[in-house]
Amino acid sequence: MKKMLVMAPLLALVVWGAGRAAAADKNKCGCYKDDAGLCFCDKKAKCGCPGDCEPKGCEQARDKRIQKEIEAETKKAAQADRKHTRGESKAAPTTESTPTSSPRKLTSAQAKELVRLLDLYFAGNSDARTRSAEDVRKDLLSR
Repeated sequence: MKKMLVMAPLLALVVWGAGRAAAADKNKCGCYKDDAGLCFCDKKAKCGCPGDCEPKGCEQARDKRIQKEIEAETKKAAQADRKHTRGESKAAPTTESTPTSSPRKLTSAQAKELVRLLDLYFAGNSDARTRSAEDVRKDLLSR
């Protein structure tokens, strides 16, 4: 009986020490791994330790959040593309060889760019120099 009275407090001390050691090994999520590598978490454990021991469902929640972000960015890019495409169609209506009622004048920068583009075109198509501008235009539009 004396042995039992001496052993009980010692056993309680060992169990208390083991509990403290496990508590000291917990990560910031409130989880720890045992000697076998199994993960144990407190009831109040939270996600936030990717790649480490964390509560069940954290990886799935993280994947779901990332998927939503990807979908949101894809949707935003599609809307921007639609706005960009819609803006281009309003800015430059495509009319085939019908002169506008009030032609606008080219700025000097636009005229220089046109000359540069024509030089590039004529360098690749030497026979185009002998054709009219309207013929060259039709040829370019038919591509």
